Amino acid sequence: MSKANVLSLFSGVGGFDLGLEQAGMTTIYQCEWDKNANSVLKRHWPDVPKWGDISTLTATEILQYGNKPDIIAWGSPCQDLSIAGKRAGLEGDRSSLFHEGIRIIKELRKETNNEYPRVSIWENVAGSITSNKGADFGVILDEMAEAGALVIEWAVLDAQYFGVPQRRRRVFVIAIFDPAIARNCPDPILPVSQSLPGDFEKSEQKKQTASNETATGFRSNNYAQYTEGVGTLRSNGGDLRGGSETLITEPMLSFDTKFGSNANVFENQSPTLKASQSAPSVQHDLTIRRMTPLECERLMGWPDNWTEGQTNAQRYKQCGNGVASPVAKWIGQKISAIMN
Repeated sequence: MSKANVLSLFSGVGGFDLGLEQAGMTTIYQCEWDKNANSVLKRHWPDVPKWGDISTLTATEILQYGNKPDIIAWGSPCQDLSIAGKRAGLEGDRSSLFHEGIRIIKELRKETNNEYPRVSIWENVAGSITSNKGADFGVILDEMAEAGALVIEWAVLDAQYFGVPQRRRRVFVIAIFDPAIARNCPDPILPVSQSLPGDFEKSEQKKQTASNETATGFRSNNYAQYTEGVGTLRSNGGDLRGGSETLITEPMLSFDTKFGSNANVFENQSPTLKASQSAPSVQHDLTIRRMTPLECERLMGWPDNWTEGQTNAQRYKQCGNGVASPVAKWIGQKISAIMN
């Protein structure tokens, strides 16, 4: 069984890369513009070729090193899509960099005779689903299809169900470009259990409510108001650009896999870490104190002192911007299973 090669775009401090490598994959290229985050990447992946500005990066530059990326793992900037931001949408100054990621995918596929990448894994805030009343998420799916995706699946995953005590809901979009993988991949790719944690009856009510909002189609002006949950687009004998796509939405569900974690210093779950927080706080014994960077790293499922060597302000920022590695690991395991 060969290891899948990963090109990560918008790498941050490598939380995505770390999780995928724990699932048996190999990071071969990284692109990250932030100099402080890049210093962390250079310490943990000293021999991996790196680039800073995605807007000037080309497939030719990537392929000159010889290895071809099986997987593109990326999470374009979320500031304009987040409900905590100004909601400028996909065409905002930062979140518009999504289009650069799509450009890289298209260029790589063209220069490798449509063989690579075989899979794309895109991560972002859950608010990207409702940005511009769902129109932005429709564009995201449409762009994946235009790049050649034969199967597209997305799911809102919460890190608290993967062994870290942090409520961190993120949407992951899986796009399958390889026809052999598309033919054989399970439906769904990311299996979930039947109910939410806690009250089963309330979970069933939420499921029924969401199922009533099921929509079809996402092209032109017929963008759906996407339910925050899981969904798939699958081709019917052709590619997804032929107008025969079907959109299926389900409520956000809990997961059937548990992970161990070293993040055991909290009695309760932490709220979502945010890059804009100068110093997150935690309540302990009726008092409130500042979290340490080490505790924030543990909330992300990263090894202790993963981001050390810079200011605490930068470490907090990078934790807030990062991907929870246990979630990435779980996704990586599911992708590895269908690639081999």
